[in-house]
Amino acid sequence: MAAQERTYVLGGETRRRALFASSGRVIAARGVFLVVWMLVLLDTHSLVVLIVGLLVGGAGEFALARRTALGESWTGKVWDGVVFRFTHRRPVPDFVPGEALPPEVGEVRMLSYAPPARPNVPMAIVHHKDHARRSWATGHLTATIEIKGGGDGLLPVRAVNTSGLLFERLLGGLASAEIPVDQLDIATRILPVHPDAYREHMRGLVVAGTPARLRRSMAELSTAAAGNTEEYRSFVTLRIPLAQLAAGIAGPADLERVAEETFATLGEVVRRFDGAGYQLRHVLGPRRLGALIRHLHDPDVGIDTQEGIATVADGWGYTRWAHPQFVRIEGAARDWYHAVGHIPRDAWPQHAVGARWMEHLVTRVNPATIRTVVAQFRLVPKAQARDLARVGLTYDVADARTERRKGQVADGVTQAAMSASRRTLHDLLQPVVAGTYPSVRVMISAPDDPELLTAARRRVTTAAENGGVARIAWQDNRHHRALITALPMARGVRA
Repeated sequence: MAAQERTYVLGGETRRRALFASSGRVIAARGVFLVVWMLVLLDTHSLVVLIVGLLVGGAGEFALARRTALGESWTGKVWDGVVFRFTHRRPVPDFVPGEALPPEVGEVRMLSYAPPARPNVPMAIVHHKDHARRSWATGHLTATIEIKGGGDGLLPVRAVNTSGLLFERLLGGLASAEIPVDQLDIATRILPVHPDAYREHMRGLVVAGTPARLRRSMAELSTAAAGNTEEYRSFVTLRIPLAQLAAGIAGPADLERVAEETFATLGEVVRRFDGAGYQLRHVLGPRRLGALIRHLHDPDVGIDTQEGIATVADGWGYTRWAHPQFVRIEGAARDWYHAVGHIPRDAWPQHAVGARWMEHLVTRVNPATIRTVVAQFRLVPKAQARDLARVGLTYDVADARTERRKGQVADGVTQAAMSASRRTLHDLLQPVVAGTYPSVRVMISAPDDPELLTAARRRVTTAAENGGVARIAWQDNRHHRALITALPMARGVRA
């Protein structure tokens, strides 16, 4: 009997669930407007004030409800454009290398730790300040490793299912409240391989005694595929809440003990990745991590090229120019243009998908395009995930009843969300299953000409749509700020 492909439902968070449909800022703005309008109206008793208030309020509600052709908030897009034009009135760089890092990076401390057994293999630890509370103690640590990814081309259905199940268990185990890890970022860097290098690799596979017909076939294959051949590198970044880490340390949580505990946590994560079939390549030290960040800004410089890198901060070594549709980096040899997008929650597939549903973004973008696909998982312990799923199902059931009571024609979104919420609650009854808030981001790059970047955006958008994604929300007017979400900093996901 042939193995059946294991499927997954990704529709539980297709929209924002809350008691009020609007965000807190919108509710606050409405409240301020109503208070001011009523005070002026009571003071003047003017019919003109009443009519003007009604007109302004109606226009505001219309603007808030309006959507762009892609389904995004029209008001938000206009506001982002106004803010961008106001903050970039003068033609000056958005960032110039110097003592400070880009503002979106915030205050960070760069640390390094090497275990006594391997003093020549340091681990880079980045301490991020909690800017909401203005406290280092409630901040978080990040560390990055390189793994050998599981993208092995076409695999039997059974192998794909096994890989997906192992990854499920990996996330479920790491989401345990006993492990001080609350976010996991898996970034796949895709780089085109030079055609000559690919042909040389294929020639190396032809051993002595190979039949002439097979040799000719291999040569034809290498010629046909050389232009679309890509190299894949995978990196994992852990986000470790400092307070949770320190709570598990017996005795004073000084810098040395924190570094030791971080290394131990990283070792536990590496063991779990190994059990899921992902082999460790490197633990990134300060120079390797800085080289990776520099490469993401300037792809002409290799990922493994460490010349000119002494610390992680040296990765931000290029002048940066902001533009509404991209961010331009003055690279060492030429200019590079980058764009960042993410898949919003209402654009995720609402039907059952396979374990490798994102492969369209990773392996099926033609012609070959420089890009980084980041799958970010905010880990939620089982008890908290169960409460969140229950609350979400409560909202969905209430919305469905409201639609029936009003006689509205359902659009399927509420029903899909209800189905996924019930599936989530059922899955959370199983062992080694916890909750995650997934987010997918993609960064694309092109040299010399922004038109090449525009073409790359179209290719990546098409590939995403072929995989069942409704749209990619490109961070127009914010690409220079959004760049941090594609770097190994574990930024950009909230539970």
